[in-house]
Amino acid sequence: MNRLMISTVAAAALLCGAEANAQQVVAKYSTPTINEIVHLGMKLYKVRVEDRVGNQFRIDIYPASQLGAIPRVVEGVQLGTIEFATLPPEFMVGLDSRFGVLSAPALFENVMHGYMTTHDPEFKKEYWALGEAKGIHLFRIECTVQAVVVMKKPFNGLDDFKAMKVRSFPSPMERETFKRLGATVAPMPLDEMVTGLQQGVIDAAKSGSGVFTAFKVYTVAKTMVRLNDTLVCPVHFANKTWFDKLPQATRSAIDEEGLAVDLANNWRALVDDEFQGQVWKNNGGQEVLLTAEQRADMEKRLATVGEDATASDPNARKMFELMRRVAQRTKAAAVSVR
Repeated sequence: MNRLMISTVAAAALLCGAEANAQQVVAKYSTPTINEIVHLGMKLYKVRVEDRVGNQFRIDIYPASQLGAIPRVVEGVQLGTIEFATLPPEFMVGLDSRFGVLSAPALFENVMHGYMTTHDPEFKKEYWALGEAKGIHLFRIECTVQAVVVMKKPFNGLDDFKAMKVRSFPSPMERETFKRLGATVAPMPLDEMVTGLQQGVIDAAKSGSGVFTAFKVYTVAKTMVRLNDTLVCPVHFANKTWFDKLPQATRSAIDEEGLAVDLANNWRALVDDEFQGQVWKNNGGQEVLLTAEQRADMEKRLATVGEDATASDPNARKMFELMRRVAQRTKAAAVSVR
């Protein structure tokens, strides 16, 4: 081989190596929802991270469970076939029961109280690390959704929940909450919720108002009851092995832009919930607020859910007590946000 040929081969090898090093990383980002505040926050996150990292990193968003049902998505992130995902942490209790404490009722005054609690350094140090041993890296938590319940029949009072089957999250906290109201929890993928209501498999469903308007649930269930007993706080997580191999600048962008979007989305949530309620009413739905007497009754029934739901689980009890302590400390600042 002459010198010219050697030089040509060497140059080609260097060019191929440079192209390989510059190859774009594509991260698939899954969510069970679509066209509501969580999905909108993901779009903002995509823009911020891509602008910061440059064209070597791209995020592709897959809403409405396009990459599979929630259990399959959790497995996919653990295995590394899916890079990013978000879902209510109650669906993560199979990995660690402590994930479920966020739905404890009667702790958060508003969405900013949820944000301040979940992003407090003391709580963040413990809770955000829960997935590390399971191959999961948490990089966002947003408490952007006030819990509401939709049902097919008119609402007259809390006793209407007796004997109801309610689609909710599969965690001890959720089961204990609805047990206190006389109902049973029927876990069900979000994409099966409308059919479940139509066919009478479930009588009601719990989620956020934006989810119900996005899925046009008002076509099968007209009554939206604003329990507002708790918040839905979706967690956003990545495959840890994949994340740890990314360049430091990319890892920093993923984490830091996540924190920025959490705050931005929580501010947006202060007005989005009211907007979604109006959308519900514009489409023939009825929005029901609890009376002062009904709210007092509900708070009395649910006051000890957190303690009872974690009574036989010391690790979950410890995490619940930490969250309650931090929530009490951040309450004054959160109440001032209106």
